[in-house]
Amino acid sequence: MELHFFKNIFSGKKEKAPVDSISCQDGSYICGTVMADGSVVGDKYYKDKLFATGRFVNGHLNGQGKRFSDGRIMCEGNFVDGDLVGEGKMYSHFGHIIYEGNFARKPNDFGSAYHGQGREYHYKTGALLYEGEFYYNHWRGKGKEYYPNGQLRYEGEFMDSFWHGRGQHYNQKGELVYAGDFADNPFTYVR
Repeated sequence: MELHFFKNIFSGKKEKAPVDSISCQDGSYICGTVMADGSVVGDKYYKDKLFATGRFVNGHLNGQGKRFSDGRIMCEGNFVDGDLVGEGKMYSHFGHIIYEGNFARKPNDFGSAYHGQGREYHYKTGALLYEGEFYYNHWRGKGKEYYPNGQLRYEGEFMDSFWHGRGQHYNQKGELVYAGDFADNPFTYVR
């Protein structure tokens, strides 16, 4: 049996959650529909601002959902106990996608990390910076780095977000500058 809760749209400061909402231990509340399995599908508010939308189990996002900050979307994708796991997207405060791809829980830490295949973008302009393999927020494995104008800068292997291994470095005109081993970092560069 489903229990229906109505969603309140309100303004001003409230000290208590709206009537017929579900209060959470962290001071937030959820307005939505309680499903037969005990999960809640709806919107979660914190300090009277939309915090997340999706399916909640024990107050945490599970399955497809979105998280917000100051009224702007912060991230969306697949959640497991409140963390992005699997496919998802992160957004900057400017509204640009800053990452799209795979996420994993950080080992021995809190939250999610870019992990697996993905693309990272400049947080202000939205220009593509890197596409390839990630290892807990670092560029690691095979990938491509781009100049702000979109021109390919480097293609090859990365280690901890630096050129490392076999690769090709190009100038901003697209001309090959160096091809070979970058294990000893023969080039110093500023991103």
